[in-house]
Amino acid sequence: MKYLILLTLLSIVAKSQTIIDIRDNSYSNPNNTYYDYYKKDLNNLLDPFQGTYIYTNGNISFKIVLQKMIKQSQSLHFEDLIIGEYQYIENGIEKTNTISNINIIYNNQYSKHAIAGNSIINNNNREWKCPQCNANEKRLRAKIIDRSTDRHATIFMRRTTVNGQEVLQVKVTDILPDYGTTNPQAFSLPFGEFTMIKQ
Repeated sequence: MKYLILLTLLSIVAKSQTIIDIRDNSYSNPNNTYYDYYKKDLNNLLDPFQGTYIYTNGNISFKIVLQKMIKQSQSLHFEDLIIGEYQYIENGIEKTNTISNINIIYNNQYSKHAIAGNSIINNNNREWKCPQCNANEKRLRAKIIDRSTDRHATIFMRRTTVNGQEVLQVKVTDILPDYGTTNPQAFSLPFGEFTMIKQ
């Protein structure tokens, strides 16, 4: 009986999972060995980013839908993250629409969704400084894929209120080079800084 109890306890310990905060970027697996851990949104910092947002400017309309996913498999560990899809219209013509993919559960949500990430950044982040941000305000860095050209970029997001309207201030930057072709296509989605209105 003691032997059975000992085996049960060892099994529970072996299957235990280390939980770390998504803000902890210093965590690494010792000796590059398998290590079961879970990067969890312990303080619900991802929650405010969820929703549908639209940016319009002249003849273009860019709509994104963001959703929080809990405990998603990322190779040998799990993470909470924001995933998203989008619709891009230019001159009344729909150029790209991936919104129907928002509810697809992929084996790797991060790599398959058009928008995905969970990197929480502070207002002094050098990639997108925010002197107008509150001292404890958190923003989000993720990746965005241009599905029409397969180009990748970084998308920064800040939830705030402008004139009583909830908005998402966005910066799309750092478009990755297209190493796979001799004639790369240009990134076709809006980039730079712009404001999207929550629907």
